[in-house]
Amino acid sequence: MIALLLYGGFAPLLGVMMASRRAWQRALFGLMIFMPTLQPGRFTLMIGSIEKYRGHTKGYEVSLIEVFAIALIIAVAQSPRDPAVPPRKGWPPGTWVYAMWTVVGLLSVANAWDASMAWMAFSRFGKGTLIFVAAAMYLRDDKDLRAALIGLGLSLVVQGWICMKMRYLEGYFQIKGWFEHQNPMSMWAYMTACVVFAAALHKDIKGRLLWLCVLLSVSRAALAAYAVGAAIVLGMAWLRGPGVRTAVFSVMGVVGAVMVMMFAMDSLNSRLKEVKESKEKNAEDLRPVLNRQCLAMLHDYPLLGIGWNNYGLANSRPLGAKYSAILEEWDAERGFAIIDELYWGNPLTESLYYLLLAENGWMGWSLFLLFEAVTLWCALRAWLYHGKSLMGYVAFGILVALSICYLHGTVERILTQTKNLSHWLMLAGMVSGMEMSRRAAVRSKKQLRVR
Repeated sequence: MIALLLYGGFAPLLGVMMASRRAWQRALFGLMIFMPTLQPGRFTLMIGSIEKYRGHTKGYEVSLIEVFAIALIIAVAQSPRDPAVPPRKGWPPGTWVYAMWTVVGLLSVANAWDASMAWMAFSRFGKGTLIFVAAAMYLRDDKDLRAALIGLGLSLVVQGWICMKMRYLEGYFQIKGWFEHQNPMSMWAYMTACVVFAAALHKDIKGRLLWLCVLLSVSRAALAAYAVGAAIVLGMAWLRGPGVRTAVFSVMGVVGAVMVMMFAMDSLNSRLKEVKESKEKNAEDLRPVLNRQCLAMLHDYPLLGIGWNNYGLANSRPLGAKYSAILEEWDAERGFAIIDELYWGNPLTESLYYLLLAENGWMGWSLFLLFEAVTLWCALRAWLYHGKSLMGYVAFGILVALSICYLHGTVERILTQTKNLSHWLMLAGMVSGMEMSRRAAVRSKKQLRVR
């Protein structure tokens, strides 16, 4: 009942109320892009939760971000059009590719060992289309962009304070902030940081927003990813036109990197030691073994996969004895006793792409890669078109963030989790909206030449 009232009642009503209030629309999107930094229980509900299941989802999720996305779509669609701005036509680029991926994922229910699990995944990822479309339709000018940047900057500051508190006041070793795990927190952090850092390098960013950006110089999340991303963004700034701000941020980046290494060296050394000991004890790591499970499932179900959200069932006993045997064989080689009860909840592969191959087959995997390619293409076109403007700088920041994120997907499946999924689709939607505006401007220029 709550879900029906939110999606079918509150969302449309809010959208109609905001239709003529552009400032409210900006405030709402700023809130939406800030919300992934909150604890999941603050903006999500779960219907029919299966608490012990590990997979994409363990129930039917209800998210306030999706509710606000519906409201924003309605508000933008009914907003009075500015005659000075070229009209945008059609759906945002990438919408149909993403929607087709979710439909193909649902078709895998034909092979699913538990059909309800596939429907749960379709519910979550299918509703993600709303977030992508809302972000694309929302972003129309620099004021819209600034509202999004303020939401991103504030979320970094809040999460930064939470992480500092957990580390230095509460004594936690692995910091996850308000996320489910430290890995999704780190991916969210560098995706956000690259975008806001790119904006900070632009000369038009002043005042309070600039100081929010400066705090990024001491970011400790996903060190390698953020270091590479920040270096690429700085390189773009130097190529676009070096100045005092770019030089200052370059120096701050070097100083910040040294500080981060000093504070994080203990955790980094611990991780390197752990990896070294694992290699000395085992001829093969667990990750390749789990990936072999995925390939075995792909071999048996090549077109549509073994069923969306069904990998956790298929790789474990009692149903998945065939694929569990791959892990059991690896354990036997290491001298472990094989007891059936210990393999009723086997770990999931960490690779997003191997997981997609296993659950969605070649069709779903190909469409997902196509959607990634479309988002990168939109970001690249927006960067080249908008050039030295703030929009161009932000587009480049999103291009860098998405590129690193997609590479990160080879070893982490974090994009499928609620908060990272929403955050990713909002950033991807923003560059899709930029591409819509570019196409509208090109059409307008052609019409003027014809006249």
